[in-house]
Amino acid sequence: MTDDRDANTLSWTKVLFVSLPYLALYIASIILTGMTDAEPARATELWKLFMPFVALVSVVGGWRFSGETNKEKAIYVGKQVIYWGAVLIVINLLFMGDTPHFLNAESQGFVVAYILGLSALLSGIYIDWKMSVFGAFLIISTLGIAFLDDNAVLISVAGVAIAGIAVTLMLRRRGKAA
Repeated sequence: MTDDRDANTLSWTKVLFVSLPYLALYIASIILTGMTDAEPARATELWKLFMPFVALVSVVGGWRFSGETNKEKAIYVGKQVIYWGAVLIVINLLFMGDTPHFLNAESQGFVVAYILGLSALLSGIYIDWKMSVFGAFLIISTLGIAFLDDNAVLISVAGVAIAGIAVTLMLRRRGKAA
């Protein structure tokens, strides 16, 4: 009985530890989503600063799938650096030259959030499904800002709740199968 209880506690601790970086991304994206609606100029800069954290969580989240040997792990890290570096370059290219004059501050925030959401979604498809869920959440949240304006934060919170319920159901199903 004690072994089952210890194993159950260990598994929940492990799930919490693995999920904590993703939870931080969700919370930060909700805050940034609300800021994009309320303070678009400041939010655009914060979205650009948020991108390296998304990249870091993506790289760490996919580490267990990167291979067994040091060479495989080095190739994985190299590919991730190229991938996320390209995303950062594209985002920075959007703010060079005359491009910022064509977009207002709120539109700039949308564009950065959409690119970041798409990048996270694609990264998750190839590496870790949790990053895909986050990317989809980010895209949907940004759509909430664009189309539902005043309810964007509410939609983001609802999205987190739905994602939490989905993850909980998946964990329960996996626990019953084991």
